[in-house]
Parts: sequence; C-alpha cells; structure tokens
Amino acid sequence: MAKIFFTSDLHFSHKNIAKFCPAFRPATNHLEELDEFMIARWNETVSPEDVVYNLGDVSFAREFRQVESVLYRLNGTHHLIYGNHDQEIRQHIERLKNTPKHDGLPMLSSAQDYLKMKLPEINNTLILFHYPIHEWDGCHKGWYHLHGHIHDRVAEIQGRILNVGWDLHGRFLTVQDIHQLLENLPVKSHFGEKSKQFPLPDVHANQTFLRQKMEIING
Repeated sequence: MAKIFFTSDLHFSHKNIAKFCPAFRPATNHLEELDEFMIARWNETVSPEDVVYNLGDVSFAREFRQVESVLYRLNGTHHLIYGNHDQEIRQHIERLKNTPKHDGLPMLSSAQDYLKMKLPEINNTLILFHYPIHEWDGCHKGWYHLHGHIHDRVAEIQGRILNVGWDLHGRFLTVQDIHQLLENLPVKSHFGEKSKQFPLPDVHANQTFLRQKMEIING
C-alpha cells in the first residue's frame, strides 16, 4: 500500500547547509557528497509507489540541469509546494511535469504555492505552505498546518502547526507521525486574541495604541 510522506528544505546543491544545520547532514561542504547523502535518504524511505509532499526549497543550484539531475533520481510521486529557493523549478515547471524520471513517473507531479488537502485516514484537513502562517485556514477547526522554511527550528506559534523540515526531524514524516505530534495540541482560536483590544474609536489614539502594541510584540 502506498505511503504518504512530508518533508521540506532539502537544499540540494547547497555547499554550506551542513554548516548551518549540522544535525542530520554529513560533515562536508562537497556538493556531490551532500546530494548523494540526501538522495540515498529519500530512496531508502520512499518507494516508487509512495507519494511525497515536499514543502519547498528543493535546490540551491543555479543551473536547471543540476536540479533536473537530482529530481530524475528520486523515487515516487513528487508534489512540490514552492519555497523561496525554487526559482529554477518555477521557470521550467512544465518541462518537469512532462518529463519522466527513472521510475517512469513525472519529475514533478504538481507544483503550487499553497495546498489544502483532506486526509480521511485521520479525519482532518491539512494546510500546506512553505512559510509558517500565524493564522491559517481552519485553525479554529483544528486543521493542521504544515510548513518548512525555518529548517531546524520550531515556529513559536500556538495551535496545530508543524515544521516538517528535514533539518528538524532527520527523516521524512508520515501522516501518522504528524497526527501523533499534533492531535492533542489545543485548537487555535480564530483571530488570535480572545479579548478585543483595538481598534479604538479615535483614529489618533488608535495609532498610538497600535504602535505601542507592535513595539511590545517586537520586544
């Protein structure tokens, strides 16, 4: 039976990634070693029958052929949520969706900025986006928000939100992994603060209050 996996921020062809996020990377700045390591981790987990939702920042490569050479070797159905380092993929997405890789599947089966997906096996809905969102669609309903971008850190945002990045977990996450981590967390209230503090009825007073509030938030 096909499995579904989630990951983010693999950063192929990034020679300094192991310096920035050393926990689950080989201690080298040689691109070939770094890329071979991550390709091996992918293919030992993901079979050609499996599905991967990759939440962005696939590659640092500035030449499309380097990006293509990596994607060609990855097992499974590969869906991408664009990250901020996926410019080469954006420019060549139609080619990638119409070119088969080693297992006969498209190099990318889909690519988009944002995805809402229902998962009947856990009776919940997922919101997929590269960046952590403070208030996501359905947060007040208990919907899960999966993101990447911040590598080995946890977003300090309340609610059922999870960074699925490789550098935080050192593995690809299954639906069950995500459900176990999030199901018992409190549901985030819609609109954040429960008590309404502003806007104030006076425009100038409201600006002063808002400025003070923003300064407090920013420490």
